[in-house]
Amino acid sequence: AIGAGLPIDDPAGSMVVDIGGGTSEVAVLSLGGIVYSRSVRVGGDKMDQAIVNYLRREQKILIGEMSAERIKKEIGTAQPPENGTGMALTVRGRGTLDGVPKETEITEAMIAEALREPVTDIIDAVKIALEAMPPE
Repeated sequence: AIGAGLPIDDPAGSMVVDIGGGTSEVAVLSLGGIVYSRSVRVGGDKMDQAIVNYLRREQKILIGEMSAERIKKEIGTAQPPENGTGMALTVRGRGTLDGVPKETEITEAMIAEALREPVTDIIDAVKIALEAMPPE
């Protein structure tokens, strides 16, 4: 929070959401202290797994965790792009039907759909934090 230049000493609250590998932390800071803190067991690893599961289910292709991480970093998005499909990326994996190497193109819109559940869990944690805040 300090590195981002948030006013943590002010009487107004500053929310920080830290999405780690295994967990996401939601905290509200004010007057130099932590007003609220909550951890949810959703992080980058669950997002990677959501991408793997989506591609297996929708594109009939198996990819590894490293490929899912690369996809997340290159075209990962929590909200579908306004221009339709957004950027595209070619992915290589193994076909689930025949087991032979397969190449397919995936889009930002597809990844937004794949990440819907883990992102929703993080959004829910933020909403709970906002509801728990005193009106002051």
